[in-house]
Amino acid sequence: MLDSPMKIRARRVAVGLIVAYLLTVGLLAALQRNLLFPAPKLPEGWLAAQAQAQGARELRPVAEDGTRLYGWHLPAPASRGVVVWFEGNGGSVGMRPGAFGRLTEDGWDVVQVNYRGYPGSDGTPTEDGLRMDARAAWAVAKGLGGPVWIYGKSLGGGVAVGLAAERCDAGDPPLALVVESSFTSAVRVGQEKLPWAPVGLFMRDRFDSLARAPRITAPTLVLHGDADGLIGPHHADDLAAALPNVRVERFVEAGHNEELITTGPGWAALTALLTEATAGRGR
Repeated sequence: MLDSPMKIRARRVAVGLIVAYLLTVGLLAALQRNLLFPAPKLPEGWLAAQAQAQGARELRPVAEDGTRLYGWHLPAPASRGVVVWFEGNGGSVGMRPGAFGRLTEDGWDVVQVNYRGYPGSDGTPTEDGLRMDARAAWAVAKGLGGPVWIYGKSLGGGVAVGLAAERCDAGDPPLALVVESSFTSAVRVGQEKLPWAPVGLFMRDRFDSLARAPRITAPTLVLHGDADGLIGPHHADDLAAALPNVRVERFVEAGHNEELITTGPGWAALTALLTEATAGRGR
């Protein structure tokens, strides 16, 4: 017996939906790095102009694979050490004048290197590539002398956690680690945002901070907003639970893009962390 027109139509609709789903997942898989690494488009000359305006020395470090990078060194008037800064996936040097100004006034040099594929830096961003870029930034900071601590926001938190774990493994831990508005893993964020897609199967750049966290012996500060709609505060709780030496500062009404480190509570927590870390290293 031939199928009725209704059954044939239903079968065609089902096949169409399956094909549309597979095409959508395939498109996500193909464009995943464009979505994860949306490098800002800045006018030509903007970096140099901002470096001059903000008093930064331009850097041209080279990653271990030969990729030429671009970054800044902002010196403190009376330096007591260096912070290596890792920005979120839409950031660049020059975009945090308030935070950098406050850090240098407090005696901390700032080193930030734009990820490969980001303004001024050659190459194409990948997780492995960003980890090489982080090592290049660390080498610049170490070359300045004095203690070095690490800061990472959002995606930069994933980069910062990885670098801190590597340095602790090598017996050269940072003075401290600060992670702001970041995740346990990029895969988990993707799966939470797209529960209908098999993100865990196709996502190449996973940034699994949770797996690396137990290796970090340096004192760590985790900052997170309770109103963060991009990376939920449960990421901060779970990451903190895996860190051996951690304190957590939560912000009740803060969203993802707010600058938590320079708020009153954030700055107080940072100051306490660095004071105790410096005293502990001196013993």
